[in-house]
Amino acid sequence: MSGNLIYDFFMGSILNPRIGHLNLKMWAMSRVPWPVLFYTSVSCAIKQYELSGSVSAPIAFMVLAHWLYCNALQKGEECIPASWDIFYEKDGFMLIFWNMAGVPFTYGYAPIYLLKSQMATGIVIQHSLPVTIGLFIIFLFAYYIFDTGNSQKNRFRMEQNGSLMTRNAFPQLPWGHIKNPSYIKTEHGNLLLTSGWWGVVRKPHYTADLIQSLSWGLVTGFGSYLPYFYFTFFVIVLTHRASRDMERCAKKYGKDWERYCERVPYILVPYVF
Repeated sequence: MSGNLIYDFFMGSILNPRIGHLNLKMWAMSRVPWPVLFYTSVSCAIKQYELSGSVSAPIAFMVLAHWLYCNALQKGEECIPASWDIFYEKDGFMLIFWNMAGVPFTYGYAPIYLLKSQMATGIVIQHSLPVTIGLFIIFLFAYYIFDTGNSQKNRFRMEQNGSLMTRNAFPQLPWGHIKNPSYIKTEHGNLLLTSGWWGVVRKPHYTADLIQSLSWGLVTGFGSYLPYFYFTFFVIVLTHRASRDMERCAKKYGKDWERYCERVPYILVPYVF
């Protein structure tokens, strides 16, 4: 605790509050916000169908995007305990508010904007076929990196501690589990993965998350800033988290971290940053 009442209230004091075996933070992260977000997109699609007798490609894009994101958390729930939110972030006002209000009610600006724009103007926002196909390709590629990147890291960790589980949740994407991965063993005994996407950049899941969030804005066009709020927020949050994580690892691993940085020199974008 910092001793600052306002800061400690905002950041929280307890790491993993529980009722019996139920981890309240994990439940609030995975079981509440993302299903609500997905059903918001589905509701927008149903309302658009009622208004015009069809569902536009941009709203179908958002339904797919929110389903894949929600499903990624549900199908890989055993990987969540190793995530930053569970392992490091205390369950204070910041995390509670964002799980219960921020995720379900701000990440859904894109489909709501698409629907409200149609209701206000009578014009359905559409894009040319090449642009639409391009956005789908960009999003699906980013999602593939996001899904397999998280899977690679967490399955590597579980493999090392003997808790690896084999599940048949759909979809299980290829290259989600690296066989015979390369890594750096630290003096602490921890292993720093240098294979798969984690051999390309240090935070591949952050890069994929940023590309996904940007595509959610681009599919709405440029008529409003609101659909880009999620992307803007993520740029701030993820770059701040990355810097905190780099600082923490440098202190913890010392020279081993320097070796790791030499092996994987880029944080988010190869040859850029």
